[in-house]
Amino acid sequence: MITVRHRETGESLLKWPGETLAGAELANAVLLYADLRGSDLRGANLRGADLCQADLRNAVFDSANLAGADITLANLAGASFRNASMADARLQAVTLDLSGPARTDFRGAELTRVNLKNSNLSSSTFADAEMRRIDLTHVDLSGSDLSGANLTEANFSYSKLRGADLSYAMLVSALFNAADLEDVSLRHTDLTFAVLNGTALAGADLSFALLSQTVIARCPDFGRARGLDTLELLSPSSIDVASVRSGLATIPDELLEGLGLEGRELATLRAASTVAGG
Repeated sequence: MITVRHRETGESLLKWPGETLAGAELANAVLLYADLRGSDLRGANLRGADLCQADLRNAVFDSANLAGADITLANLAGASFRNASMADARLQAVTLDLSGPARTDFRGAELTRVNLKNSNLSSSTFADAEMRRIDLTHVDLSGSDLSGANLTEANFSYSKLRGADLSYAMLVSALFNAADLEDVSLRHTDLTFAVLNGTALAGADLSFALLSQTVIARCPDFGRARGLDTLELLSPSSIDVASVRSGLATIPDELLEGLGLEGRELATLRAASTVAGG
């Protein structure tokens, strides 16, 4: 018999027969403040469960069903959700009581329309996860692995992704308002319809990324990104003067023309830059 207790009071919240919670039928279970540290919940049915403020450190939820679950304010440090079904789950403000890397594993998980805003998920992995329309605003994803993930319509606004790996990710219609993408790998990503507005891009690797009706605005260090000469322009995209001005020496003319600048405009900008530089 397994007894799940309240993380602070020790009160019994759930009793389950057997030696493990793997495969347990816990749909809509109320496990508020539950202490589930290191628990084996592989393949468990937690659809619609209340796991708010639970301690889930190092717990294993691989292939579990957490669709529609509420995991707000829980601690997910070291937890594994590999191949878990988590569509429409709420994970706001998770792992905030940890100052270091979260190292949560979401590899191959179904995270469509999940709310992860205001969370600490640094050094976590989302490789090959399904993350369409996910809310990642104000999230610390620094050093995380999102390679190969489907991030169509994802919202990364105001998030930290410094040093993260998004190579081969699908970023169609993704939104990056004031996001920190310094030293991020964006190699071979699809940025069709994506908006990079006020985004930090110094050191970001854009090698072989696809641009198609992509918007680049207020990104003064765009010229400090790497791989600009390999960007693939599939259809007209746009860039504003503020993003161009400081990178005239490093942004290839062919790319600028593909981003909407005509030859005469480019010449004028270069002349103005020369005058300003004295």
